[in-house]
Amino acid sequence: MKKLLAVLATTFAMAGCAGDSSGGGTPVRDISPSDYVTLSRTACFGACPVYDITLQGDGRVTYHGGRFTKLQGQHSDTYSAGRFLEVLSMFEMRGFSDFDDAYTRDTCRPWATDHPTVTVELKSADLTKKLVWYTGCRGIEERAQLDGMVDELERILDVERFIGTPEERKPKRR
Repeated sequence: MKKLLAVLATTFAMAGCAGDSSGGGTPVRDISPSDYVTLSRTACFGACPVYDITLQGDGRVTYHGGRFTKLQGQHSDTYSAGRFLEVLSMFEMRGFSDFDDAYTRDTCRPWATDHPTVTVELKSADLTKKLVWYTGCRGIEERAQLDGMVDELERILDVERFIGTPEERKPKRR
């Protein structure tokens, strides 16, 4: 009985610290199943994978593959809810909220033709933001940071599992 009381007391003390945002512990994020992050890529002149993938706050994943992907059509899966927290942490670390909302042919000069557009959309208790990036934009200071953030998001969402490796995406010869 004493051990049970000690465990309960420790648990309540830790729970109290976890919710403390005054520096005494790690703040607890308010994650809802309706929170989400979506990553989309459009077509290019070549064999760029066309897809969108959405991760809900509770770990549900919905993927839709278009052209040049291993899996085409609608697919779903479930990741741990911690995956959404990993996305939020990565966005904080990489300054997602500080990026402009759009890096498009209308907002960047110069730009190259026939590149895909990447769209990242986040809805959470802390931030709602949609970023649209035409990857043909040249001369923007944030290019390396955008590339790094999107690459990391694709890794966290395990996009390659759905779109396949470059070798898996090659057209089959008949």
